[in-house]
Amino acid sequence: MNTWHPAEVVDLITQARSAFDVFGPDSSTPAGKRAGRRLHRALIAAVHPDRAAAAGLDRALAAQATAELNRLYDAWMTVDADVRGPHVVGPHSTYVLKGRLWATPGTVAYRTDDPLVRVEIARQVGVGAQPLGFLYDALAAQRMDAFVPEVVESAITDGHQWTAYRLPAGMRSLREVHAAYPAGLDGRDWAWMARRILMTLAAANRTHGALTLDTVLIHPAEHGVMLTGWEPARGGGDIDGAAVADLFAIMLGDSAAQQVLFAGASERLSLSRQLHEYDLLLQRLYGERRFRRFTLADQTTATSTGTR
Repeated sequence: MNTWHPAEVVDLITQARSAFDVFGPDSSTPAGKRAGRRLHRALIAAVHPDRAAAAGLDRALAAQATAELNRLYDAWMTVDADVRGPHVVGPHSTYVLKGRLWATPGTVAYRTDDPLVRVEIARQVGVGAQPLGFLYDALAAQRMDAFVPEVVESAITDGHQWTAYRLPAGMRSLREVHAAYPAGLDGRDWAWMARRILMTLAAANRTHGALTLDTVLIHPAEHGVMLTGWEPARGGGDIDGAAVADLFAIMLGDSAAQQVLFAGASERLSLSRQLHEYDLLLQRLYGERRFRRFTLADQTTATSTGTR
């Protein structure tokens, strides 16, 4: 068996144009999959932070290499001989994975052939089912089904749970919003986004676990908010409070200091209490709710009516 040096693994990853360049062309036969698993284990062992540090490789670089190796391996394991490119096969459809959208410690999200359909794949083998199906039903019972995507189908491929879902047209990530308003949003514009995030978390009655600029989507014209990237249930109820506070700080910058201070100070409150206190703050800062048109660079002016 080839003994890999950590630097060799980093070079292999850096030069790879696809998962095939690392794990080879055969991911569809039992023998090919066994060979790929052996290679994956050997490469991961080589860049383990302890071994990497002993070999003179920076621990942070080793951690990045490990994450990228896992991503490439996940992509490689979805490839089938009858389909060009990585894909997953569900009970009803096959979803060709067109490129990674984002990754969290537990989940990787991909584009598909359909621009409105995404696939989220659990990184770890054997983790609990992804919760979107349950959440959609739970929020639909509260007439809040528009706040999470509706699942098209889900299955398990090589031990990895995955879910395909369809987004409404016009949804944009907070990362795109932040790019359009890098100095910070007007506090009144952020207010309707933040309120809907808190409302969704409260209605779901569970930890999201991975709130980021990528997993929170908005519809500028309709003032819609949708949360994707829900992690399987786990402990740590304070995770979302800290993540919400981070979103406030990023999206507002220096434009609404009182809102940022509020989010940091209230991150350990219950969601219902936090939402109530936030509404009181907004009332004090801005008065009665009024609809504000919100656009991004390539969005037309909103024509719907509503409130923050």
